[in-house]
Amino acid sequence: MSEPADETSIDQYLEPTRPARQGLPPTYRMRHDAHYVDELESRRRPAEASQTTAAALAFPTSIPVTFALQDMSQELEGVASCFNLVATRSRPLRERMGLALARVGVQRNMRAFQALRILLEDAAPEMAPLSLTSAVEAAARSFDEELRVTESRIAFDLCDSPLRLTADGRMIALALQACLGTLVSLIEVSGKGGPIQVSTRIADGVAACELRQDVFRLSADQFSRLGDLEWSERPGGIPAGIALAAAARIAQAHGGTLDARRTEAGGCTLVFSVKA
Repeated sequence: MSEPADETSIDQYLEPTRPARQGLPPTYRMRHDAHYVDELESRRRPAEASQTTAAALAFPTSIPVTFALQDMSQELEGVASCFNLVATRSRPLRERMGLALARVGVQRNMRAFQALRILLEDAAPEMAPLSLTSAVEAAARSFDEELRVTESRIAFDLCDSPLRLTADGRMIALALQACLGTLVSLIEVSGKGGPIQVSTRIADGVAACELRQDVFRLSADQFSRLGDLEWSERPGGIPAGIALAAAARIAQAHGGTLDARRTEAGGCTLVFSVKA
């Protein structure tokens, strides 16, 4: 029977990894069959986000344009294949479904192209009077087809009076669509329909739109990668991440933020805010 390992020598051997092990319990000992990174403070934070205020999403400055275009090209190939469903005029159900899927694919690509322009051009917003309430309602209407296809729905809790602000209407519309698109993609991956709860509020000179879904439960790792533009397995693909990055850029250009938190049920809440 071999002698028990000297824990002092083990700690000396693991000294180079000490920075990565900070935050572990004092009695913790590495095992060959355990991934200690799951115990790190940084890995615990996403799960605790539901107990705190939303944290601002941070995106890298480099944009994976090539990967985004690859995903968008595949989406367009899917659109083309949808037209095979409408080739037989004697089957109206297939025709309606094919047209619906084609419209969804085109709309998603359009949002992705517009988001790329926002990120690459980094143009200043063209400010004009705007109703955030009306913008939210318009963004929701633009998802009518996707909501039907994914069996999703939107439940509104909007302010009684329109939230007036000065902003770039085109940018605000794109940002709200990006947030909605992210949550719709999550529900789509879940394989079951469900609600997206949308509310608006204004306080201390800041107007905000909060969007929430609890149908698809994100793991802590998935939630931590919302700001990773190279997350290839992201629901909605890389274009969805680029659209979300554009929404964050738009919020910053309007003196606000795009925040996110994991809900108590494991879902996702996005809070898009701008200076009122």
